[in-house]
Amino acid sequence: MPLAGTTTPQGTFGIGISPNTSVLGYFIDANSVIHGFVRTSAGAIATVDAPGASLTQGLGTEVTAMNTPGEAVGFYYDGQKFYHSFMISPGGTITTFDPPNTNGSIPYCINDSGVIAGAVVDANGSHGYVRAADGTFTVFDPTGNASQVAGVIADGINSSGVITGFYRDTNFVNHGYVRDANGTFTLFDAPGAGTASAQGTMVYDINSAGTIVGEVTSSTGALESYSRSSDGTFTTFNPPGTGTMGSSANGINDNGSIAGEFFDTNMVNHGYVRSIGGTFTTLDDPNAAQLPYSFTNLGTVPRRINGLGAVAGLYSDANGVRHAFLWQ
Repeated sequence: MPLAGTTTPQGTFGIGISPNTSVLGYFIDANSVIHGFVRTSAGAIATVDAPGASLTQGLGTEVTAMNTPGEAVGFYYDGQKFYHSFMISPGGTITTFDPPNTNGSIPYCINDSGVIAGAVVDANGSHGYVRAADGTFTVFDPTGNASQVAGVIADGINSSGVITGFYRDTNFVNHGYVRDANGTFTLFDAPGAGTASAQGTMVYDINSAGTIVGEVTSSTGALESYSRSSDGTFTTFNPPGTGTMGSSANGINDNGSIAGEFFDTNMVNHGYVRSIGGTFTTLDDPNAAQLPYSFTNLGTVPRRINGLGAVAGLYSDANGVRHAFLWQ
């Protein structure tokens, strides 16, 4: 983005891609204020600052997802550091919202019917939420008991309205869940999931067939990519050349291709695409620093893949500045 800052950890963060290959995310400017952006497939770029967003250091606006009709969702921080959801119409009109009686919310995904899912906080803790196309809200807890969870994320929704995500129990162990369109939950843990704090199963995306992808953290702290089919069958994998730190599957398209990242034996982070047949392609942005992973050096990080096989993500250069990329 033209106004992105040029010192670490400033820059441009590509975090999503639409079915029509618009890239979206946020950038941090020279004053460390956060702004959302949408870049169309034709290269036109729009900055997004939601109404009510604080334009002070460390606060601002992020765009998280976009559907085929061109509706986008995201969140912003107000001056009290609470976050709130918003939706952008194809014409650019921004509508802000939160589920009733809540302190703040973040939308992570939207399907082509306009159904939105995300995370919300109220006086009783953290929950998932669904906003129907007519604006009706449903707040949910995967376990059915808010006292059993320390946090809930809903970060994937498919064309049938099936929602997936993960929750953190009171011991801070992560677990996956699926919520059918009728509200029925299935809880799961990927093979090899650790049972200590910060270990377990993370969920990041779902496709139209109901296949889910994410990462599983073992008892040793190592990561591994996984996919879970709609019948509950798991496949765990690491790309060739993966070191002891492992890998993560971050996105899946309707063709079954998966985009993710892995750490090599030198702790350098690379992107990958795994075809439905299991063939791997390594992705490294030509300008990404080939340095061990750290707060400064992120390497190449694919975030999402669309039905055309285009991948969006971010990388860091030798100075630790972040840049968005589109691979197609």
